[in-house]
Amino acid sequence: MLLKIKNFFRSNFQYYIFIILVLAIPLTKKYLPYVMFLWVLSGVISIRSLKIKDYKSYILLIFPFLFYLIHAIGLFYSDNLKSGLFDLEVKLSILFVPFMALLITEKVRVNYRIVLKFFVFGNFIASIVCLVFAFNNSINVNDFGKIVFESSRWSDTINLSFFQLVNQRYSYFSYSYLSFFHHSTYFSVYIIFSVVILAYLIRSSKKRHILYYSLILYFSIFIWLLGSRAGEITYLISFFSFFLIVILQYKKYWIGIGVLIMGVVLTVLVLTNSQINKNIKETTNIIENNQALSKDSDIRLWLWKSGIEVFNDNLLFGVGTGDIDEVMKKKYQDYDLTEAQEHNLNAHNQYLDVAVKLGLVGLVLIFAWIITILVIAIRRKQFLFFYFGLILFIISMLNTIVHRI
Repeated sequence: MLLKIKNFFRSNFQYYIFIILVLAIPLTKKYLPYVMFLWVLSGVISIRSLKIKDYKSYILLIFPFLFYLIHAIGLFYSDNLKSGLFDLEVKLSILFVPFMALLITEKVRVNYRIVLKFFVFGNFIASIVCLVFAFNNSINVNDFGKIVFESSRWSDTINLSFFQLVNQRYSYFSYSYLSFFHHSTYFSVYIIFSVVILAYLIRSSKKRHILYYSLILYFSIFIWLLGSRAGEITYLISFFSFFLIVILQYKKYWIGIGVLIMGVVLTVLVLTNSQINKNIKETTNIIENNQALSKDSDIRLWLWKSGIEVFNDNLLFGVGTGDIDEVMKKKYQDYDLTEAQEHNLNAHNQYLDVAVKLGLVGLVLIFAWIITILVIAIRRKQFLFFYFGLILFIISMLNTIVHRI
């Protein structure tokens, strides 16, 4: 009996914890740390002596260590040590998650497809729950006692169609009103990777999975509903890159054409977003006509401008791990960016955020990290790993943590 229990914890415990973990990621933030703790515990219980047969498999572990190390070094030239130490605490997961991957048991490795399916299932359940709450919020009783469906929370949008309401984020079925488990951008990332997993499962199987195709279509529509500009752009780039892979590598033209048509439809949906249209036109004028930003310009552009200017003033080593908030606030004051000051917004771009804190040293390291992921994935023809790196690369460019706690 004791032997069976011992074998369960060594071989099977981590497998079931992994399934719970991938289910919990899209469904909760509050209880995720507890599941992560169980994951760590399962790794410690199942630990075995590691036999490194191929050192190239572990080269990526160098990057999170170096990335964390330069953040620690950045404390030495920071005035605000409290903020810097908090930043190091937040980034502990970057240091420990890759090393925990070394402790994954053989059962998890063998049954990785089941784990991936549970991640997709978790995202599907999370999206359905979001839609149910959106529908519930849209049901109201009018002055005559009749039940009416009103998907908008603003009374002055009564003449707008559902399509317009979603594109302008006025609907319960859009943006943060829909995505209450996570920020819409991060939920979009989970959904995008679910689509990648489904494409991988279709690609690696000879069967025609109608369910998988249906889920890809459903998730594609849900990404549009989430309304995250960063998420939509990331999805489109990933989508068209998949189209090129299908055409160039596998010569499956009919699938490629189908993907292209769907991608064009999604592009049209994205470009109908008034804010994206405004940003594209304004960015074009800035580049081509040297037009300056105005008070009506999108806040994201002002954040990028502020971050670039701070980076240029602290080119090599940045302002330090703990001083970025104060330095950025001063820049926001210079431009009278009240919203950015009140909400303590960061540069809204992971690379720029690193560049401001750690200068060229940090920027070069994070680019080297992601490029190494992409190169290794391409050389080894690891489909999921490649798209993990690609999604990480794009989303980091367009978005980072919305505000600091």
